Amino acid sequence: MTQEKTGLAQKELVHLLLRTFAVLKIGKVYDFGNQIVQDQFTQLYSALKGALETEGEIVLRVRQNAILVNGVRVKFDYSNYHIFKSLCADFQTKEIAAISFSPEMQEDELQRFMRILLRKDLPSKGACDQVIEAMDRERIDHILVEKIAPVELNVSREKSAVRMYFAGIHLLKEAFEKQKQGASVNFNLMKRWMQSIFNHILDDESFVYGLTNIKNHDDYTLNHSINVCILAVALGRRLGLTREELLDLGISAFLHDVGKLDVPKEILDKPSQLTGEERAVVERHVQHGAEKLIELKSARRLPLRAVQVALEHHLKADMSEYPRYLRKSTSNIFSKIVKIVDYFDAITTPRVYRPQALTREEALNDMREKSGDEFNPTFLRAFASMIGAYPVGSLVVLDSGEIGIVFEANPHAAFQLRPEVKLIADSTGRMVDGEVVDLSDIEVETGKFRRTIVRCLNPDKCGIRVADYFLARAA
Repeated sequence: MTQEKTGLAQKELVHLLLRTFAVLKIGKVYDFGNQIVQDQFTQLYSALKGALETEGEIVLRVRQNAILVNGVRVKFDYSNYHIFKSLCADFQTKEIAAISFSPEMQEDELQRFMRILLRKDLPSKGACDQVIEAMDRERIDHILVEKIAPVELNVSREKSAVRMYFAGIHLLKEAFEKQKQGASVNFNLMKRWMQSIFNHILDDESFVYGLTNIKNHDDYTLNHSINVCILAVALGRRLGLTREELLDLGISAFLHDVGKLDVPKEILDKPSQLTGEERAVVERHVQHGAEKLIELKSARRLPLRAVQVALEHHLKADMSEYPRYLRKSTSNIFSKIVKIVDYFDAITTPRVYRPQALTREEALNDMREKSGDEFNPTFLRAFASMIGAYPVGSLVVLDSGEIGIVFEANPHAAFQLRPEVKLIADSTGRMVDGEVVDLSDIEVETGKFRRTIVRCLNPDKCGIRVADYFLARAA
């Protein structure tokens, strides 16, 4: 979750869970409209609203043998251990990993949600899916439920992340097809995928960044949209957005280029310079994208800011570029975030009209030169810090003569220039499947660093597919 800690005392955390337990326990015995149940519900709502005023968001998560509230483990003693066991069992039975409540939640919304949880017809398998579907029908928008991920033996987190990446491409392709047909898009499924992105970023941020080196030239719009989505959520997290805001940002970034569906492929992939008329067709994709999102049959579940992002993601910080008819003093915060990551992924991706893309290091240098005019300076600094001095996926030459790929940034500010590097060529230039070395390692005898980066190389010019090395970790 975005919250690393909570300002609530342990006594308040236990009280919140006690109130939740009481409603679920008594609600199984009496009808929900019974005064006894309603009294307990009133106390639960009061406890939640008080906590929301302090925290801004409340997330209840069951993880193995613990219950966490906003990432903080709740401590139980013998007197209330039964509460812990009962809530864990209830979450497990319903396949629920977490429930999050946003400040906009109203009493009636919580009432309808608790009624769903207390339904006696929920199946032993697939209960969470039915809960989520019922929440959608009931228009419960300020409470989110996260399903327990299926447990698979011998599946590494890297393999899980790769599955998440390609599942996103399939999901977006399906969404585009449904949009063309005028059918409803499943935003609940989309939100669950966004939750998966967030969880993988928490588990292994660098590896997820590494996957954004995947560049599929045949499905550029799909591939690009996934990369933009991942980087936007990661940047939003660095900027302190709440879990609910990150879900909305992810969906907005996911669909930011939906207007490209109306641009003929021969124009998108034209190897030579576009004519003025062709350029106008490309620029109109932002207007078409906003219109498509407004027209979606399932637009009630679509964040309003997704429409703004589709319209504004090419606007510069000084409000130049397109759409030129827009008369605003500033763009939406989501649009500013997507603008940065959209530009970064675009200029680091080879295209027919630009076969030699910039390296990630070159891209950041280019973007720093345009800070203030093209990009929001504060957001760009956060992005550069997130990506690192040598971004994950950079191809580097070491002073030992070896060549490697940056696999993980060093978390310590003093060692930003010393990431972990996967060796792919020895000092003679022979390709090897080398180890991952930590450039902050020091020779005991000399007191000097074992290896240091000398310069970056362009992997396209060297014929090296960086993404393959990240995918190999998940094999």
